[in-house]
Amino acid sequence: MSPKAPKEEIYTRHASTRPSEMGKPLAEIMNPEGKSEVLDDLLVLDVSCANFAGIISASLFAEFGAEVIKIEPPEGDPARQITPFGANINGVGIPFMFEARNKRYMTLDIQNNENDRKIFSKLANKAAVVIDTFPAGDMDAWGTGFRQLREENPGLVYIAITPYGQYTDKAKQFARLPDSDITTQAGSGLPAEMGDMPDAGEPYNWPLRAGMWAGWYISGLSATLGGIVALIHRQNTGNGQMVDVAGMDAYSSMVGIPASIGYTWGKARPRIGFLDFILYPYGHWKCKDGFVVIAAPRDHDFRALLKILGLWEIEDDWRYSSDRIPDILEQATHLHKLIEKETIKYTADELVKKALNYSRKSARSKWRGGGVPIVMKLMTPETAMTHNQWRIRNTFQEVEDQDLGKYIISANFVKMSESPPRVKWVCCKIGMDNDYIRDKYLKNL
Repeated sequence: MSPKAPKEEIYTRHASTRPSEMGKPLAEIMNPEGKSEVLDDLLVLDVSCANFAGIISASLFAEFGAEVIKIEPPEGDPARQITPFGANINGVGIPFMFEARNKRYMTLDIQNNENDRKIFSKLANKAAVVIDTFPAGDMDAWGTGFRQLREENPGLVYIAITPYGQYTDKAKQFARLPDSDITTQAGSGLPAEMGDMPDAGEPYNWPLRAGMWAGWYISGLSATLGGIVALIHRQNTGNGQMVDVAGMDAYSSMVGIPASIGYTWGKARPRIGFLDFILYPYGHWKCKDGFVVIAAPRDHDFRALLKILGLWEIEDDWRYSSDRIPDILEQATHLHKLIEKETIKYTADELVKKALNYSRKSARSKWRGGGVPIVMKLMTPETAMTHNQWRIRNTFQEVEDQDLGKYIISANFVKMSESPPRVKWVCCKIGMDNDYIRDKYLKNL
């Protein structure tokens, strides 16, 4: 008889019992020293203009080791001036500073200068990736688009980011529409679904846009993902391709459930404010000192929540999940108020403690039905930043530049044991790498 295989240990279950041992793999993941940069043999040319989707995409390539050259006109990319409250350092806006990770900077006036276009084309002959955010058709009209560049460089991955893509009637109609974050959000239709319920009265029922440049970030992430897959295809076949990113597509696809609901039911999802369209309870509730997040979507989770809050008398009225799906808004709103009558009696920490205590007992008791309601304190940015989690996972990194000084950025968004992203420098002086780039890539041309 073969020996019994050892029982597999669940990482998080034992983390608190052996912190010194569990800290070893975490420390190893955090350390980039001696580990490969998987894109370090790739040249990426970023010719995005006043468009952070392209700039963000280029930053992700740079963090994984690609040599990224930001190409901008002699006066600089207008994106340098986009910044909250007009705050800048030496004329550079905060978002542009943050996205300056590991990049080189070269000045070429592709839009107006024929000789600079020729220089760009020579660079593109050596590039693996080009990122273009000019209006659809502009780069092609200047002789520097995908059609022309692939003749000399058939392995080129050409990423084009625009509001509606490159090849549709809508793309042609809105070719001159600036591709901003807010146009991406507005064109997707999703802001109309966010905000309080229609009967809340103005201004509470106005549509809301998602936080800080969600459209641009999702478009940039989608562009990088498409570009990486195209590079794998090139590795397998030797062929490059066009990666056509429409901001409206990217934003809608990344939050695709509402669209799927609409097509399935034949009607758009209504705006439902603090409710969730699929699961309930699932949202925010007032408490003594702010708000808590509660998720109790399964029947036994819901019953456990009722026990915690002392609401067992309403169990018969709301017993099954189908009774709690808020297709009847008045019904779901009524339940929300019933729950809030109890949550308002406690602080957030008290509610979290009650839920954790119940869940621990539930895990050991077959009589409790395994219900695990999730209760979490809703943090403000100020309270969230006090957590030691950020330090342990190196979420933020101090960087220094001779022109910009010292400042802190969020960095290395994904942790990887063998080929992690990393920030090696942050600087963004206009044209600072002109000589380096000409010497390395254009010297013999």
